[in-house]
Amino acid sequence: MTTVTIGVLSIVLFFVLALIGVKICYAMLASGIVGLLFISGAKGTISVVSTALFSMISSYDYCVLPMFILMATIITETGMGTSLYTSCRSWLGHFKGGLCIATIIACAVFAAVTAFPWASIMAVGAIALPEMSRYGYDKKMALGSIAAGSELGDLIPPSSMFIIYGMMTSTSIGSLLIAGIVPGLLMAGLYVIVIALWCKVKPDAGPRGPKTTAKEKLIALKEVWPILVVVAFVMGGILIGICTPTEAGALGAVLAFFVACVQKRMNFKIFKNILIASANMIGMIYMVISCAMLMKQMLALSGLTFAMSDAVLGLALPNGVLMVIILIVYIILGMFFDATSMILLTVGIFLPIVQQCGFSALWFGVIMVRMGDIGGLTPPMGMTAFFLKGLAKRPLAEVFKGVTPFLAADFVGLALLMFFPAICEWLPGVLGYTVI
Repeated sequence: MTTVTIGVLSIVLFFVLALIGVKICYAMLASGIVGLLFISGAKGTISVVSTALFSMISSYDYCVLPMFILMATIITETGMGTSLYTSCRSWLGHFKGGLCIATIIACAVFAAVTAFPWASIMAVGAIALPEMSRYGYDKKMALGSIAAGSELGDLIPPSSMFIIYGMMTSTSIGSLLIAGIVPGLLMAGLYVIVIALWCKVKPDAGPRGPKTTAKEKLIALKEVWPILVVVAFVMGGILIGICTPTEAGALGAVLAFFVACVQKRMNFKIFKNILIASANMIGMIYMVISCAMLMKQMLALSGLTFAMSDAVLGLALPNGVLMVIILIVYIILGMFFDATSMILLTVGIFLPIVQQCGFSALWFGVIMVRMGDIGGLTPPMGMTAFFLKGLAKRPLAEVFKGVTPFLAADFVGLALLMFFPAICEWLPGVLGYTVI
């Protein structure tokens, strides 16, 4: 049995384990170890396993993820983001569909600060849904705007998806975070267009809310200054180049802690909960990434990634056709796996093919994150849709109907990113990052 065959059988084993309900990290760990035992024997397996786990935990560059997780936990546990939606509503609520637009902006900012989309669904959605219901908004449009807005957090820094992708591919995390800014603004604009068209076709879908005075708008801004300060320091530090992403994450965590203390939101019980929740999240994510790195090394040793790359390129298909095939694979995977699992499982297989087609790892990182977001909204197992269903206590079918117009906008945005890679690569290039 060749090593390539062992690699293929290991992937089959992974899918079998995942489909029978074994957790993704354990499925990757088991399939990786089994493959390594057949390829390298017991001694080689022990060496690879110990190296993969130690290099993941000991690398300074990988401290960026725990820093942002700590910052996110401080913000969510202390309730610093609860006034974010109220502030956006004061500025935008008097427009047609204004509450949905406010929801998208609030979800995007909150998800960006916390680095996790589900956090914005729970924090902003819990406030926005009753408010939109009170003003008679179309339920499907309300649900769709919350889901779409939360997904923007994967594009706007600090994005946990970009950090994980950078860790898996050795791509500059700073360049990845910056590469997501313009696509994130593009998608926010497309979502606003969806809401405007929805209200145009169905005028009673998003009634105008009451107007607010300039004084009320300023007061509303005053309530969200902690979030704005943290965003300004974290994003500003990365953009200007005065600190690395790891340092920016540490600075954000310290600032969030300081602001929470100033606002008297911090006490010993909350501090204890923050430490426990952060440790649980960091441990879980590091376990998943370590297992994925192990499986990635097993596939590299088997030669499967190179064999697949040579076989696909040997078909002599146009680059565009190859990318469409890869995107179709991601759409199918997105129906059953969450975004993190998709990236961890497939990046080692598809990235070599994409790079040999002449595309950059930076551009492909943005594409992968977008496909993960689309998967989160796609039936039958869209994780974002399930989170929203649990919060809204609405039928899953209604949630999927609500996100469908926003999914259409996602595919329009994806097409623009495919045809114009500069949307992702321009800003990192301007700021001095190498685009590879």
